[in-house]
Amino acid sequence: MLYLIILPLLVSAVLIPFLGERKNAGWLISLSAAVMSFLLSVFFFISYFNKNIVESYNWFSFAGLSFSLSFIGNNLTLFMALLVSFISIMVLMFAGAYMREEKHARFYSEMSFFIFSMLGLVMSNSLLLFFIFWEFVGITSYLLIGFWYDREGPAVSSKKALIITRIGDLAFLAALVVVFSSLKTFSISTLLSAAYSLPANVILIAGSLFTIAALSKAAQFPFYTWLIDAMEGPTPVSALLHSATMVAAGAYLLVRLLPLISAAGLLNLIVVFGFITAFTGALLGLRERHFKKILAYSTIESLAFMFMAIGTLNAGGAIFYLFTHAVFKSMLFFISGGLALVFGTYDVYELNKKKLMGTWLTIPAFIGFASISAIPPFMSFFAHSALTHNFNIFENTAFVFVAFLTALFSFRAFFAIFKGKANKRLKKEFNIFFPIIFLSVISAVGGVFLFFFKGIINIAYSFDAFSFIALAASLLGVFISYEIFYLRKTQSFAAKMNGFAEKLSGYNYERFIIAIGNAISAFGFYVGKFDFMFSNAMSRAAESTFILSSKTREIENGDAFRYLTAVIVGLTAVILVAVIFI
Repeated sequence: MLYLIILPLLVSAVLIPFLGERKNAGWLISLSAAVMSFLLSVFFFISYFNKNIVESYNWFSFAGLSFSLSFIGNNLTLFMALLVSFISIMVLMFAGAYMREEKHARFYSEMSFFIFSMLGLVMSNSLLLFFIFWEFVGITSYLLIGFWYDREGPAVSSKKALIITRIGDLAFLAALVVVFSSLKTFSISTLLSAAYSLPANVILIAGSLFTIAALSKAAQFPFYTWLIDAMEGPTPVSALLHSATMVAAGAYLLVRLLPLISAAGLLNLIVVFGFITAFTGALLGLRERHFKKILAYSTIESLAFMFMAIGTLNAGGAIFYLFTHAVFKSMLFFISGGLALVFGTYDVYELNKKKLMGTWLTIPAFIGFASISAIPPFMSFFAHSALTHNFNIFENTAFVFVAFLTALFSFRAFFAIFKGKANKRLKKEFNIFFPIIFLSVISAVGGVFLFFFKGIINIAYSFDAFSFIALAASLLGVFISYEIFYLRKTQSFAAKMNGFAEKLSGYNYERFIIAIGNAISAFGFYVGKFDFMFSNAMSRAAESTFILSSKTREIENGDAFRYLTAVIVGLTAVILVAVIFI
């Protein structure tokens, strides 16, 4: 299994020093390494199917304790390796077209290191090793988001992402200390077997810290603002971050440590945070015009659904939904990037004015937005049946409400962009055309995977009454979105609701509906205000870090005389303090 992980690292180490500005060679080598990783993932997945194989390599010893590089191969870890490597192939193929104008191979080196980090993370059997790869993912995402470091937006956004996710990283590090102080080992297998036998305070503290780490990495409330600003980076980076890699690492951490989280009694709290995040993401998505940021709010919401499933001990449903989300979300990012390459904008209303869309792009876009809204026969409808399997009536009710908002803000973007007939076809380029069409086909027919998935990971699903109530809510959201944003009938929905209220004489539904609408509007206003304040505070912190680093950088200027002077002054000060006080 080590060869599976080490290949992208070797490619990353070679690309910068030896390729320089030969970006085409860098792209080809990076893509080839991703293909090799995928093939190795397939090999190990078949070889270790329904097994639990641990590979350990001696690392170092300290104070009588030995530390090892430990990797585990089972259905979950190798399925995640398959998913990461597959999506990486699609992203790198798309990047060949999107990053065509970039001269340096540095981008593909950083992408390869990111793939190496994610593969190492999903297969780690040591918390210390998991944390190291967790940090590698964080620092590489910082480099990739800020790839265009000479532009103010990406530079500040990358620092903001780094600062906010450091909160979760510190929580993870503190959890490592707590676990190691009790078990004297970082083994995940040992931790899970001892999850219910550890002291109650250790379980609670460690579980809480790991949960904070997961919320931060997965951009859940209140840490979600960094993911929206991360859209300043290149679109291939956005696709990779949002599909099956960086933000999914938070949900994956909770899945791996689910016995510990359950023993800590945090499951209900995770469900609450998931609902708050999903509701907030849907509300904020309704006001957004930037195509990639609309998709970012959708990602935040989708991850919140995974957290809600994890909070009901439904890890299999969360993983299956992660798989479906990776497919249709990366496809939608490719569509946004393809449009931006041609039209130079991500504004959905500006794209609407261009009217240069082709059918080959419109149909995949519809499939992608229908997948976000979980409309059959697309695969996410089946994923929702697994996702909500353990939901109680309150969780189902909340899910139905959020499903309505999801469809409303998703199809708002679709109808805003693809309204009207095209008067000029969009040029097909293989590196863009193939990933979009291939992923759209999987999204359209991939629901059948649900019936075979239980052979890979323990999963349950049911098409109960709430499944169809949620579908009805989604279809209602699509209909309202069509009325308002496609037909531009701004008064039609209100008129229909008023007419419905008048027919039901004796019941003052109209005032009730208006009151609910006003309450939602007020809540959305304060959520937006908090979003602005928190985002502004993090941006200021990032700018302050940049200013401080630029000032301190002047000290290290290579002037030997200045260094010698500083040494003499420092020694003199030490001697004076020793003479006076000692």
